[in-house]
Amino acid sequence: MGCELNLLSVICGAFAIGGTIASLYTDCWQINSKGSVMLSIRCRGLWRECVWDKFVKIWTCDIFSSYLNPHPATIVVTRSLMITSSIASVAAFLCLLLGFRHFHYCRDAMRRRQLQRLAAALYFLVGVSSTGAIIRYCVYVYYIHQYEVSLKIPGFPSFEYGYSLWMAVGATLGALSSAIISTYESCCKKIKNKEGTKEGPSQAKQTISTYV
Repeated sequence: MGCELNLLSVICGAFAIGGTIASLYTDCWQINSKGSVMLSIRCRGLWRECVWDKFVKIWTCDIFSSYLNPHPATIVVTRSLMITSSIASVAAFLCLLLGFRHFHYCRDAMRRRQLQRLAAALYFLVGVSSTGAIIRYCVYVYYIHQYEVSLKIPGFPSFEYGYSLWMAVGATLGALSSAIISTYESCCKKIKNKEGTKEGPSQAKQTISTYV
């Protein structure tokens, strides 16, 4: 059972790092926020804005002129939190691999346990920062377009949350799952092993006294 849990934590950690980096690379957090839904699809992210023309069938992207220009605070905060999540997820995955039971780089059980705890802490950081970024961005987008949503006019420009945001949601769940499993592997099993070692000597003494 321990091997399966350890492998599951690695799989969840790999999914977390892949989803976090993919959400930044694809950069499509908002779809159809402006423009005609029938003629084009507008995909807006944290770094650029792209339009898919259905007649010409080509993507046209407009990258922000300068990252130093004044942007909404939510965009800046979301960028910072997602970059922090991506860096922390890479570090957490490396610690998780080094602490993996069947990875022969580290054979000391105590050091493996310390690496698992460090990976769990980093994955908790990834989950918290990604959750903060997602919630802040969703509230920001809904607050901007709440009037358009309340009208409910057919064919009126509307918005939907893009696939990059859902990638970030999946990565957050993977990071939290890996953190919980790693915490169980490093802490709960240690407590069980201590209880087992405490019972061992008492049972041995009882057996010896009975024999005498």
